[in-house]
Amino acid sequence: MTSSALHAEIGAAVKSCSRDAAAEGGQQPSEARQVDAKDVQPAVSRKSTLSSDLMRMTPSKPQVAFAARRTLKVSGVIFMVIVVLIALIGAPREAIDGVTTKANLMTALFLVGLVLVVLEDHVGVNKSAVMLMVSASMWTFLAVGFHPRESHENHEALKEELEHGLKDVGAIILFLLPAMGVVESIDHFDGFAVVTRMILKMTGGRTDPLMPILCLLSFFLSAVIDNLTATIVSLKLLRHVAGSDRHLRHAIGGVVVIAANAGGAWSPVGDVTTTMLWLSDKISVGNTIIWLFFPSFVAGVFPMVGVWWELKRHN
Repeated sequence: MTSSALHAEIGAAVKSCSRDAAAEGGQQPSEARQVDAKDVQPAVSRKSTLSSDLMRMTPSKPQVAFAARRTLKVSGVIFMVIVVLIALIGAPREAIDGVTTKANLMTALFLVGLVLVVLEDHVGVNKSAVMLMVSASMWTFLAVGFHPRESHENHEALKEELEHGLKDVGAIILFLLPAMGVVESIDHFDGFAVVTRMILKMTGGRTDPLMPILCLLSFFLSAVIDNLTATIVSLKLLRHVAGSDRHLRHAIGGVVVIAANAGGAWSPVGDVTTTMLWLSDKISVGNTIIWLFFPSFVAGVFPMVGVWWELKRHN
């Protein structure tokens, strides 16, 4: 028997067995499969419906973040309104006259405003508006504590306290506005172009040396001018030399602020606080520089080294 004949015989035998099996089963397996499919389809549909319902019931991450931001914003505003209402109503008396209670309440009010300022980008409320609300609430609450309507002495005490506070705030504003105006005028007439070219020449187009150069510049510059002006100058330079790399600008800008604040601490004219202490003969120039230079340098350089290393590792 040839191989082709053998293959044909095997094929015929297989077909015959298939027909016999179909005849004996009476197509029951096919019907069973259809019944099983009918039973399974509703279960699958119910499972998919339950999964979709659970997904709709479970809040997504953007929804949770939005709810947290809204809760924080509303809670902060409500707390400020409550403090103002306590001051206007004059009750409870313990909250207004009690030294410890009043101090704790004003501290909590300040911390609420500080948190809203720190989370300005997430909360969506301008920090100027937040601080105006906080300052108005604190001054109202403080003024009511003097009870100026009850006696002339209380009225004079409140007047003296307001004059003292306005004098300090006005001195700081009059000190900072000319410095900021000078910086803006210099930048308007491209006065920082020489420094920018020097920095670009030193870096050679590389971004790695930008952080230590600008941080050291702001550290020593803030000892000559105040730290806020040094920060403004350094950030102006950073905008010119860093280009459009937003991540790099944010990283260097944060460290520049730290370096400027650290540099302003070891000089009598580097910070508004040290300047006021120096004008009041509370500190001397020599002792301030000798005792505060090294701690200020460590406080300014250590964060820079950490951020710089992390930035280089990611790049």
